[in-house]
Amino acid sequence: MIKLWRISNHCDLNGLGGEKADGRWHSAGRGKRIVYLSEHPALALIENLATLKGNPALFPEKFQMLCVQAPEDLASTFICGENGGVPSLTQPLSWTQKEGDSWLKSKKSAFAVVPSFPSPRSMNYLFNPLHPDAAQVQIIDCLSVEYDKRLFNIRS
Repeated sequence: MIKLWRISNHCDLNGLGGEKADGRWHSAGRGKRIVYLSEHPALALIENLATLKGNPALFPEKFQMLCVQAPEDLASTFICGENGGVPSLTQPLSWTQKEGDSWLKSKKSAFAVVPSFPSPRSMNYLFNPLHPDAAQVQIIDCLSVEYDKRLFNIRS
């Protein structure tokens, strides 16, 4: 089994947020359910921090960390860049969204493996909760954690 991680306000994998808001690897739309997962809990936190906007004093006090388990042999698609390599971190948002939307529509696999933009040597997993194999992916832990306020003490 592999373990993947997510920070979310919800302890579920239904992917409804993908229908309401664009992400790095998808454009929002009806039926575009998607869940972003990370290979490590620290990467999930980095990805979460990269999306926070506004005044740090108004950020939530806590976050919810999900630990997700999936069979190692569950089919995954690696989204490749030019020449079949890792997509460049300079790829425009329109390209990554097009690739992710294409993967979702194809229903080729329950997971797509993509690079992390804030942590380039790390990988994220896109999960399609509408894929026929989605039932094999389970939340095994949902933990409420306080943000370490030092994360928001950015000085220039």
